[in-house]
Amino acid sequence: AIWAQVSLRFARRAVMMPPQIAMLRMEGPTSGHCRRRMPRLLSSAQAFRFMGCFAALLVLALWGPWAAAPRSFVPVLRSTLVPAPGHRTTGPRTRPRLAALGPMYGMTDDEEEEPVFGDLYGDKPLEEEEHKRDWFVRAQSKGSHLVSRSKEPEQQKFHDLEHDQDDDDGDDSGEMNGFGDEVSDEEVDAFMQELQGQPIVQGTPEGAVPWDPMERTMTDGLTVFKELNQAPSRSLLYSRGLPDAQTVITVKDRMQAVTKYANEGNWKRARFVMRGIWRRPILRLPLGRILWNLMVKAHSKAGRPKAAESWVVDMLDRVYQPDIITYNTLLHAWARTGNYLKVKDWMKRMRARGVPPDAISYAALANAHAEADDIVGLERAIADMQEAGLGASSPVPYNALLKLFAKHGMDGRAENAVQQMEDLGLEPDRVTYALLIKAAAQAQDIEGAAKWIGKMQSDGQQPGQEHFHGVMTAHARRGDLDGVQAWFQVMQDQGTMPNVYTFNVWLSAAAQAGDTRAAEDIMTVMKEDFKIQPDIVSFSTAIGACAEAKDVEGARQWLFRAEDEGLELDLKCYNQAIKACARAGNSSQAEHLTRRLLRNRLTPDMYTYNTMLSAFAKDGNPLGAEYWVDRMQRQARYNHAQFPAEQVAIAYGEVLLAHARSGNFEAAEAWLSQMLGEGIEPDGRCYLALARGHLEQGRSGEARLWLDRMSSWSGLRAPRALLEEAQAEPVQMLGGDEEREPMPVMAK
Repeated sequence: AIWAQVSLRFARRAVMMPPQIAMLRMEGPTSGHCRRRMPRLLSSAQAFRFMGCFAALLVLALWGPWAAAPRSFVPVLRSTLVPAPGHRTTGPRTRPRLAALGPMYGMTDDEEEEPVFGDLYGDKPLEEEEHKRDWFVRAQSKGSHLVSRSKEPEQQKFHDLEHDQDDDDGDDSGEMNGFGDEVSDEEVDAFMQELQGQPIVQGTPEGAVPWDPMERTMTDGLTVFKELNQAPSRSLLYSRGLPDAQTVITVKDRMQAVTKYANEGNWKRARFVMRGIWRRPILRLPLGRILWNLMVKAHSKAGRPKAAESWVVDMLDRVYQPDIITYNTLLHAWARTGNYLKVKDWMKRMRARGVPPDAISYAALANAHAEADDIVGLERAIADMQEAGLGASSPVPYNALLKLFAKHGMDGRAENAVQQMEDLGLEPDRVTYALLIKAAAQAQDIEGAAKWIGKMQSDGQQPGQEHFHGVMTAHARRGDLDGVQAWFQVMQDQGTMPNVYTFNVWLSAAAQAGDTRAAEDIMTVMKEDFKIQPDIVSFSTAIGACAEAKDVEGARQWLFRAEDEGLELDLKCYNQAIKACARAGNSSQAEHLTRRLLRNRLTPDMYTYNTMLSAFAKDGNPLGAEYWVDRMQRQARYNHAQFPAEQVAIAYGEVLLAHARSGNFEAAEAWLSQMLGEGIEPDGRCYLALARGHLEQGRSGEARLWLDRMSSWSGLRAPRALLEEAQAEPVQMLGGDEEREPMPVMAK
């Protein structure tokens, strides 16, 4: 017995002491020495642990003969295995489950074990109530069995039901009979009948906030801050009071929030609120189609037609099928991208599912052709709509056709389209008249634009700002300041007040005429008389007026005034200022403005490079021109779409002209050879610059050679006067004084 007691003490110490604890105990003041001997100490700890486990196994092997020993050995066993009260274990394997062996093993009913806390292995702390129980041993014929002696017989009965044990001691345990059985259908039916007997919607007292029967209160199941972000307006929540039980977000509020986010194109928030509604199965059938239509609309507004199409395809497999609203929303999503093939495909699927296209569907098809700039396809779509009997239902398809006519300045065809509308009994609306005026303005037909204003008034419709702006634009394209001012006065007489766009049209007339004094006066009237602040377009138009007048200093002053007004300069303002420098031939100021543009984190475009290179060409500065062409080439590597070959040819031509103006014809010819090697077609200016340069230096042979190459290489015709001048001079080639027979004059 003494040997067993000592062995079990060693076993308990080995099991309870992990290697980390052994290493910490071995470290002391001489931590460096112990750290150097760490491998040997860890191996010793492992060996010590193995010896303890072996001793424990030996004791367990001899447990059978000792089981029949007298009970006087049991206190010795308890004192060996059970730690003292208050002892904290260091591992889950040594939790003192045998400490609850009861009075037979030396513990009285009044003794309680202290709770076991978490150990070094990261176990979660156990609750104190789990270890504050008394245990006793019931000797049975089949062996010992540990049974919990609880103060409540119901808990003991529940324990016996789980373990299929019969309870002989608990007389009151019959109250729990049947709790482990499965709930029957009769109980479910009785509960549902009782629930249905209650009123679903109860009356709301006067002055109280209505409760939503489909949702819980905010304090029970909702997050206040999340609902503040989901609500259509926060003022609605604040008007209801503090976020208390009386503040409730109803299903109607959620649907309004989804509608708001769908109209804004915020599909992520719309989907988030929709998921909250979709979690209630009772709301899926009545609100399913509405929610799907709103999600299709949200993706359509966000410019995501493929995502909108995926929601429509998902509806095809559900109980609620897509309706005419669903299809029309998807059709307009594809129409905004100009993909009329997709629109036609979905219109066929509409007909196949028994949903005939209406006027809105044909309007989407017409808008798709308009975005693709397909006049023939748009006219065919209008013809199909008329065959379907919907020709006089909506003016939107005809307006899409008028939009293309106005874009290309086809005022005659626009008038024929309006006549066709009137023959079908469809009256033109305000958009129709605005497009007709725009078509006349694009064709610079001032009388035609004024005629449509008069016809609109005769039909009983009052012209608006957009109609007067169209007539003023027709005069502004010609630089007619008096005409713009006259229609400005007519607009005021009709009771229509001007806005910033009105003054921008007026400024464009001054810019077209190159009248800087008029631009200054218009800006003064705009700010002082009408109290309208100019925008960045106003300043860029005023700078354009200085560019037409070749006023570099005026352009710089308008540029600085825009910065003083607190406006952020855009690329168009700098382009107009650089244009003023290019027209004046001031390449240094043009380069300075370009570097200022880069410092303001703006990226030059093709117009910027060509305008600045023209300034270098006029100054005859080939070094600066080659530097900026090299920068343009490096920028074009990453964005080919913004640098078309035609514009690159103009840029190369400006560098060639800069070399020709400086007198370096060998470099100019090298640039022309480089253009041909890169597949860029030179324009007529390049050949003429080389020919004139050689003529000025008395080399008529070289001039005739380049004029011949101009016709043979690029298929361009040289001016007859230049050909005659080249033939009149004696033939002299570059690098020699010999003469050749003159070339015959080319036919015009």
